[in-house]
Amino acid sequence: MKYPALTILLMSLPGFLSPVAVAQDEFGDALMKQFHLITSKDALDWVTELSSPKYNGRLSGSPEYIAASEWVARNLREWGIKPGGDNGSYFQWFDKGYNEVHETGSLYMHIPAGEGNVIKKYYTFPDQFFPGMTSANGEITAEVVYIGYGVSAPEHNYDDYKGIDVSGKIVLMNRDVPYKDAGNPEYARWVQYCYHQYKLENAVKHGAAGMLYIDGTHANPNISYDPDFIWCGIGREPLNDIFAGSGTSNEEILEKINESMKPRSFGTGVIFTIQAETTWHPEGRVCNVIGIIEGTDPQLKDEVIIIGGHLDGVGNCGVLLPGALDNASGIADILGTAKAMALSGIPLKRSVMFLFIGGEEVGLLGSQFYIDHPRFAWEKTLCYINLDMVGNGTGFFIGSGKNYPGIYRFFEEANREYLHRDMRTSEASDNYGRPRSDGIIFSRAGIPTLGIGITGRLKPVYYHQPGDTPEMVTPEVMEDVSKLLYVAITKMAREDEPVIK
Repeated sequence: MKYPALTILLMSLPGFLSPVAVAQDEFGDALMKQFHLITSKDALDWVTELSSPKYNGRLSGSPEYIAASEWVARNLREWGIKPGGDNGSYFQWFDKGYNEVHETGSLYMHIPAGEGNVIKKYYTFPDQFFPGMTSANGEITAEVVYIGYGVSAPEHNYDDYKGIDVSGKIVLMNRDVPYKDAGNPEYARWVQYCYHQYKLENAVKHGAAGMLYIDGTHANPNISYDPDFIWCGIGREPLNDIFAGSGTSNEEILEKINESMKPRSFGTGVIFTIQAETTWHPEGRVCNVIGIIEGTDPQLKDEVIIIGGHLDGVGNCGVLLPGALDNASGIADILGTAKAMALSGIPLKRSVMFLFIGGEEVGLLGSQFYIDHPRFAWEKTLCYINLDMVGNGTGFFIGSGKNYPGIYRFFEEANREYLHRDMRTSEASDNYGRPRSDGIIFSRAGIPTLGIGITGRLKPVYYHQPGDTPEMVTPEVMEDVSKLLYVAITKMAREDEPVIK
């Protein structure tokens, strides 16, 4: 016999808690216990570890990158997170050679001084030049030939090399292409010529022996290697020196190229020397590191939420490039989240994957490899959350949150209820340009993708430079990023109803 009136009476008495209420209180207690164990100290310790000399900048393909991957896997194993890689391991392997840069090398201009004499003007690292991270070993002295964007695009009736002999010479070229509207579908017909790899390979094809790349003074390992091609990146002073006395500048020429869509290449008559000390290692191997907390619901456990970021850095250019903000910070944020979720004891209905990506800095290789070799069916992948350079500032930014309000609401609620930081979001717009983040790879594969970022920068950013050290991150905001992810992802993974994206 049932006694509904008595049940209602008991539920109305002070101190009475229904089983649902008890369960909710137990969940809240368990959630908060691990929430308060996420610390800025752990975040900084992990960034400091990954930025240390033992990992030598975590260049994909190198033994030091593998060592960093093994360190991440040891943490996942210690916390009881299951492996999701090859053959029951945490690792998903693929091949990628790497270049070892022994010294910063040198760059200098030959200035005629009369009677056959030459003055050598040397440029300083890292503000005036940066060694080519995929340069061949050796030295080249040759005339510099200005080659615009270094593009040969017959379908657009555009060729920077037309009528110009660059055989045995040093080409001076800009990044990108003359067509500038990346939001226009027409740009998709140009994008193949934006890739750094294409530009170097096209220079080699035309007989050039070296390159001065107007790409800023920072490390760029995302360029092809050729055993006979020596190159470096240059800053403002050597660029100005090349154009001195010409009556024009690189900026003025680019403006004319962009307006007319006609090349304006020419021999400068200026002689430069590039010297590099490197060793190429074709035997390099890279891996993604994959850990999984399996869902417990018989129906929902095949759905997965992926939290990812790139583990690799840009290596060593003769000086250590620690890669603290880029991207030891994002990895530390994910580790904080993973540890809390694993140790909370809170059962999840859906599965959660922690994806530490290799090969990002050398061409988004690891994310593409995962797309080609997924661990869960794509139709069951609820979303991908990307973290890159998430460790310097005061507020949260959730990229593409407006595109996926059903997912974004979990982050919005977590911040409103527990963290109270300024949080902003955006709506992704069409972009037909070269993909520059792992998130773009997932998004273009049809996976709902959001990016976690930081606003209110507090410290300088040394992008791909030696100054990217642990001192340049703000551990307090990293602690809160992990807390935001921990609460939002835990609740998303426990949602009874289908998550409306």
